[in-house]
Amino acid sequence: MSHSFISINDLPDEMILMIWNKLNNIDVLYSFVGVNQRLNRLVRDPIYTRSIQLTKTNKYCSLPDSIIDRYCLDILPEIHQYIECLILEPSSMERILLSSDYPRLYKLTFTKIHEDFVLRHFTDESPLINMFKYNIKHLILTIDKQGFTSLSCIDLGKNLLTRIFNIFLNLIDLDFNQNSIESRTLISIYGLSSMTCYSSNLVNLSITVDTFDDCLCLLDGRLHQLYKLCILIKKIENSILTTENLKTLSNMKYFSLSSYRQTKEYDSHILPLIHQMRYLEKLILSLNVYQRSTFIDGIHLENEMLIYLPQLQIFEFNIVTYNEYMSNEIYMQSNNDLRRTFLNWRYGHVDCYISSYPNNEARSHIFSLPCNKTDMYIISYGFLGGFYTNVRILFLIDRVYPFTHEFFHRIARAFPLITELTVLNNRDFNNTDENNNQMKPIIEFHHLTSLTIHFERAIYVEQFLVDSNTYLPNLINLAVSYDNLVTVTNNFTRHSTRHNCTKVRILEFTTSPITVHPKEFYLHFPCLELMC
Repeated sequence: MSHSFISINDLPDEMILMIWNKLNNIDVLYSFVGVNQRLNRLVRDPIYTRSIQLTKTNKYCSLPDSIIDRYCLDILPEIHQYIECLILEPSSMERILLSSDYPRLYKLTFTKIHEDFVLRHFTDESPLINMFKYNIKHLILTIDKQGFTSLSCIDLGKNLLTRIFNIFLNLIDLDFNQNSIESRTLISIYGLSSMTCYSSNLVNLSITVDTFDDCLCLLDGRLHQLYKLCILIKKIENSILTTENLKTLSNMKYFSLSSYRQTKEYDSHILPLIHQMRYLEKLILSLNVYQRSTFIDGIHLENEMLIYLPQLQIFEFNIVTYNEYMSNEIYMQSNNDLRRTFLNWRYGHVDCYISSYPNNEARSHIFSLPCNKTDMYIISYGFLGGFYTNVRILFLIDRVYPFTHEFFHRIARAFPLITELTVLNNRDFNNTDENNNQMKPIIEFHHLTSLTIHFERAIYVEQFLVDSNTYLPNLINLAVSYDNLVTVTNNFTRHSTRHNCTKVRILEFTTSPITVHPKEFYLHFPCLELMC
């Protein structure tokens, strides 16, 4: 019997491109540049050469030296004139950028930058100064917290933000890209002179800051061309500055404000700021408000906010209002009462629910649909369900009522693609009936890689780690009480908790653990790389 062999050169161009489109650009270029004239022609297609990520795809870590060598010596000299965007990490960045000229390069992403990197390269003495000063218009940065001797938000404002504005003279888009709330690094602008920390060209800014005063500083005229501001504020408290006479708002068309800590300054700080943004076309709000006498609802938003924004076209929001000592009239409101305040809503669909507690306390949660944000915070026991495929980061909290198996099942169905989950609940629930019910469904979080469980309640560790309760096939990061972990795993010998722990690489203890572990501990976590 004769056998026929088909190589890639026997395939038509269309089929080769279909195969390559299933691969990462870095693999396509590494494997096919320089093979032959035909493949060289195909691999120069802009889909492979316009944007290149020279880091590990998932971790943004450095690639092996052998791969960097081939890129710098053989690949980049062949395609350098086509490259518009590069994604780089500090250890190989300088070598890659100096290996060729990049006449079309206008966008850089630096991952996990550290202090030495900033001091060496964000300066006039950098060998890359001309590229930075005149070519780069779009800059995305992620910060390695362990790479800075001081993570003071004030120092980062001085040493990082000021340097960026002084070096990248043509920058129009700056994004401090930080995907999870735990990894976001705060930058303080308050106190920095507008004579040294300013930009005459910046149009788009995405940043995480410490206080509301930092936000006001960004709007004091130092960024007078600012068109789009996406800002996450750690705490909105009494501010020193006022919202009067802000100078950057005439060009502002897009404003996104997020703050996940409770604030009682919604009416005194946030509303007056938004009132001045009368040229806004898109507004996004994610807020956790407390100490109001009434819920923030559709009628309030129409009468107290939107009436000041005549050009607004898109309004997306995720707003929690927590009220204490409410009047009986407000306390007795139902989900339908809250929903009816949005009957004539002009900005798409809205979902909402109320969680009622003893002593006339209640929490309302209103959010726009479809949910376009990748994170959702302050989900409480009253959540009714739904289907939200964009959400990747979820924060569940309730200090009064416990979360049950049925509640977590509802969460898993509503947020099927979450990758990070934080559970904050200090209430036990009686799961005797559920344990006796052999038909209870197994909760499945197929994409969950990071799980954090706060407080000293072993019941929630049991809920997530026992495989007859929950299926976690891709759990990598686990943060949990050490004592609860010992209890639930029966000193790391319980077979039913082993499966959900088998892929864990990073284990963080929310209480101080012992430093020496039995061999059963390591058998329970065979892939463990880091404990902290």
